[in-house]
Amino acid sequence: MGIFDRGRRGGLPDDVRRAVPMTSGDRIIAWAKDEQTGGHVVASTHHLAFVGPDSSLAWQRPWHEAEAGTWQGDSQLLTVTWVDQGRPAQWLVRDASLFKQALRERIQASVVLSDEFRTESRRTVRVVIRQDFANGTLLEQVVPGKGVDLDDPAVAAEASTRLARLRSEVGL
Repeated sequence: MGIFDRGRRGGLPDDVRRAVPMTSGDRIIAWAKDEQTGGHVVASTHHLAFVGPDSSLAWQRPWHEAEAGTWQGDSQLLTVTWVDQGRPAQWLVRDASLFKQALRERIQASVVLSDEFRTESRRTVRVVIRQDFANGTLLEQVVPGKGVDLDDPAVAAEASTRLARLRSEVGL
C-alpha cells in the first residue's frame, strides 16, 4: 500500500488498474472517481491517466505536460490545465484530498528550473526545464500567458535568452 492509499475507502478497481499502462519503475500513487462519468482519474509516478466508466483507457499524459491543477471545494471540481493550452481536463470529485496532494507533488517535481518574464504588454511568459519521469529526459518549455504571441520577435528573443541560461544551468 502506497503513501497515498492510506485512509482511502476501498481500493482502485482491478479492471481500472489493469487499464493503465505502466512502465518500468512506474506505480499508481493516487486516484479519484469522477462522479459525473463514473470513470477514474489515476496518478502514477510517471503519468496522469483517465480510465472511462467502461474501464478502458481514455488517455494518458506524462506529468511534464501538465501545467497546473486546481480544486474548487464548493463545486468539487478538479481541473488540470496543460502546457500545450489544450482543453483542460475536469472531474467532479467528492474527496480529492489525497489526489490533490499527488497532483501538486508530481507537477512540481517535474519542474527542474523555471523563469518568468513580462512582455511589453505586461503579459507573463514562463520558460521551464522539466523532466520526463519515464526516461529522465530534460525538456524545454515556453508557456505563454493568456494573450501572449510567442511569434512576437521581442517575446521570442527574450524566451530564447532565458532558455539558454536555464540550459546552461542544467548542463544541456
